[in-house]
Amino acid sequence: MRRRRGELLTALPFLLPAYALFLLFLVWPALEALWLSLHRENLFGRGREWVGLGNFQEVLARPEFWKSALLTLKFALVVAPLELVLGLLAALLVYRPYPGVAFFRTLFFLTTAVPTAVAAVAWGWFLHPVGGWANRALAGLGLPPQPWLTSPDLALYTLGVITAWSGVGFTAILLTAGLQNIPEEVLEAATVDGASPWTRFFRITLPLLSPTLFLVGLLVVLKSLTAFGQIHLLTRGGPAESTMVWIYRVYQDAFFNFQVPLAAAEAFLLFLVLLLLAALQFWLLGRRVHYAA
Repeated sequence: MRRRRGELLTALPFLLPAYALFLLFLVWPALEALWLSLHRENLFGRGREWVGLGNFQEVLARPEFWKSALLTLKFALVVAPLELVLGLLAALLVYRPYPGVAFFRTLFFLTTAVPTAVAAVAWGWFLHPVGGWANRALAGLGLPPQPWLTSPDLALYTLGVITAWSGVGFTAILLTAGLQNIPEEVLEAATVDGASPWTRFFRITLPLLSPTLFLVGLLVVLKSLTAFGQIHLLTRGGPAESTMVWIYRVYQDAFFNFQVPLAAAEAFLLFLVLLLLAALQFWLLGRRVHYAA
């Protein structure tokens, strides 16, 4: 115990700056937002009135809030599976060395290096309804142009594909590391025993990759529920609020409708949903994770 206490005292000066930044920039703003959500203030923020859970009741009674929650769910159902599948395919393609693998690694991981604003501008040009490369390709095939970002029926799904594309590189990096940690001896033994490539993949590779897949799946789901940059730069919640997801509703209510306490209540509800989803993922999928001995 004396040695452990000494080690803790030695490590404490190195840990304090990180803990101080964590408390200052994460914990304190979160507590301030929670305190703000329990009050009502005037337009200029000069007076506060305690209302308890009144803001939460008002938020839950608004139809537009539930519409944003449903749009967020649809958005996540597009982004999360697509990003996981594409990231896994990319990782399977590049985790082993072969001639030309550096090109594919650069190609896939480039999505991680491209800033969100630059990617949004590029996608805006690519999907422009008049003269965009996507519609030019459709015209070359004899198909009519599509209003990718200007149609209420297509905009949300188009943004989902763009968001999944932007995360493929990060997902592939993590999954590549997981694949490279799988012992080659296990795969070689299965090959000697006559296991087909599909059998090796589903019976050996996927179970041994499950810890990494579980972590990546958790991160991808939480990220898809809080995506903001692409929506703000490409559609701003439109057209006709068809991309007004939960996090963008918080932004609109806080900075355009000047309903900061309501926005704080919406943000705290989103935090509770994220916490619940993370707990559900640990409960439902955590027991299916296989750790190599």
